[in-house]
Amino acid sequence: MLRRSLLALPLAAPAFAQGTPIRMIVGFAAGGLTDVTARLIATGLQEAWGTPVVVDNRPGAGGNIASEFVARAPADGNTLLMAYCGQVTINPHTYSGLTFDPLRDLVGATRVSRADVALAVNPGFAAQDYAGFLAEARRAPGGLNYASAGPGSLVHVVMELLARRTGVPLTGVHFRGSAAAIPEVLAGRIPAIMDPLPTILPHIQAGRLRGLMVAAERRSAVAPGLPTSGELGLADFAFDNWFGLFAPRGTGAPVLERVAAATAAVLRQAPVNERMTGAGNIPAPTSPAEVQALVTAEHRVFGEVIRAANIRAE
Repeated sequence: MLRRSLLALPLAAPAFAQGTPIRMIVGFAAGGLTDVTARLIATGLQEAWGTPVVVDNRPGAGGNIASEFVARAPADGNTLLMAYCGQVTINPHTYSGLTFDPLRDLVGATRVSRADVALAVNPGFAAQDYAGFLAEARRAPGGLNYASAGPGSLVHVVMELLARRTGVPLTGVHFRGSAAAIPEVLAGRIPAIMDPLPTILPHIQAGRLRGLMVAAERRSAVAPGLPTSGELGLADFAFDNWFGLFAPRGTGAPVLERVAAATAAVLRQAPVNERMTGAGNIPAPTSPAEVQALVTAEHRVFGEVIRAANIRAE
C-alpha cells in the first residue's frame, strides 16, 4: 500500500475528465518486460490517484500499433503509452510507411526504468573475455554470428554500432524476441548474444552464459563483476534498455509533470523498487524535459548507424 503522505495535490490524477479510467497502452503481449513494468506502475498510480489505471495491450509491429493509437488519442491525460525505448528512438528509422512520427506526435512524461545491456557468450565458446571475443570475431569466416531479438531491435542496432566502432565483422541472426534468441546461445548453436540484463542475468549467474561486458558508464549493481564498455576502451558506448511514459502531442505541461511526480513516488515504494531492481531493471524516473532530451539524443545517434547499415525492421 502506498503511503498516503505521498498523495498530495501535485500527484492528483491528471485526467481532465475526473473519474474516467486512464488507459496505459502497451505495445507488446502480456508477460513481457514492457507489460510487467506497466502493470507494476499502473497499480501504484491507481492507488495514488484513486482513479482506475487500466493496462491495454495492443501488440504488433514492434510497438508501432500502440504508439500510433496513443499518438491519435485526445491530449486529455486519459491515455498514456508505456514505451520501450526503441519505439520512439529506433522505429522511426527502421519502419517505412509510418503514418505518424513518434518524435513529433508523442511527448515524454518520464523515464520509468533502465536496464544495462550486456554482451555474453556460450561458456563453450573460445573467448574468455571481451578481448578474446574481438579476436574470435576477426578470425570467424564472414564474421561472428550473434543472436538478436529481431531486426531493428535495440540490440541489433547497438551490435551494429559495436561492429563499426571496433572494425570487427559481426552478423546478426534475428529471432522474434529474446525468448527465442537466448535458447540458441544456451545450446551453443550461436556463440554470442547482447541483451538487456534482466533477460540474461539468471543465465550468467547460473553459469549457462559467460558475461563479457555491460554497455554502460558504471558497473551494474546486479552484475558488478562485468566490466563496462568504458573500462574496455569503448568511450561513449553506453546504452540502456529503458522504458518511459508518453502522452499524445499537445498534452499540457501540468499533466506531464503530475505523471512524472506520481511515477517517481511509486518507484520510491520499497516493494516496487525491490521487485524491479532485483531483476536488473533499475528505477530511473526523470522530468518530462529530461526524457524528451534523451529521446532526441538517441534518435540522432541510432538514426546515423541505421542509415549507414541500412537496417530495416520489416
